[in-house]
Amino acid sequence: MAFPEPKPKKPELPKKLVQNLECKQGAVRAVRFNVDGNYCLTCGSDKSLKLWNPHKGTLLKTYSGHGYEVLDAAG
Repeated sequence: MAFPEPKPKKPELPKKLVQNLECKQGAVRAVRFNVDGNYCLTCGSDKSLKLWNPHKGTLLKTYSGHGYEVLDAAG
C-alpha cells in the first residue's frame, strides 16, 4: 500500500509587524499578497494599484489611469 505524499505547508503569516508601507494612495481599499509573500499589491482610492516588495518596503511599480478608485484585485 502506497502512502500519499505529505502536503506542503502553507506559508504562515508573520506574528509581528514586518514592514510599514507608506502607500500615499488615499484610502487603501485592499492589499493582496502572492502565494509566498514576496510581493503585495495595494489598491487605492487615488485610482491606482501599487506593486511592492513587502520585506524591503520598496515600491516596484505603479499602475495608474483607472477611471475610478480601485476597490480590489484578483489574480
